[in-house]
Amino acid sequence: MTLDGFPEFRISVRPSPQTNDHEVCLLADDANLIDQFATGLIGLDLIDLLTEPCVLRANQSPHVALIGRCSCGIVGCASVDVEIRKEDDSVIWTAIDSSRCVQFKAAQYDAEVERALHDHSWETPERTAGRLISQAVDRTLLTRFGFEFSWASGRCTDGMMTASLLLRPGPYQILVRVPWNGDDIDSIVSQLKTILSQPPETWPNVQWNALAQGLGPPPITGPGWK
Repeated sequence: MTLDGFPEFRISVRPSPQTNDHEVCLLADDANLIDQFATGLIGLDLIDLLTEPCVLRANQSPHVALIGRCSCGIVGCASVDVEIRKEDDSVIWTAIDSSRCVQFKAAQYDAEVERALHDHSWETPERTAGRLISQAVDRTLLTRFGFEFSWASGRCTDGMMTASLLLRPGPYQILVRVPWNGDDIDSIVSQLKTILSQPPETWPNVQWNALAQGLGPPPITGPGWK
């Protein structure tokens, strides 16, 4: 099935209480695009879609983009993928598992993707803090110790801001928690930036989780690790 015409592509963000995060809503005029390609799924959270490099950008080389997840919130439990490509003045989405497709005017589509990437008007203080922490941490320095920064969130543990990192070899998920009352964004950004710039052995309040069977403690630990 082809959706005829050139609907206006729109992106909006709304809270998703059932998954304790936010949902990126992808719309063709007033139609939910995820519903055009799948049944019973919801949009991805911001960190899985509206981040750089953004998979929604279109060019002449077709690529596959994950646009929807299971209503439980887990990516991979159920999902929907589309191929995105640009042809002349059009952007075309085609379902991976069928012939269903929709096309947009490229100029309007491109402008909407860039607008959404730079629009933070929807953010809660917690989401603003998480975004600024993600931008502030020294990823090059973390890489030298074998870490890859994943995300920062105040929704994992009440009264805490949590930074999640991936440690290899392993792999391990490393969670670094810092008390935060939800008010002083600049302070929590500065605190986590400072902590993560220090040797990992000195990090306080760290929880590690093995992401593969048979793994013992990670190769790096310290007094504050558990």
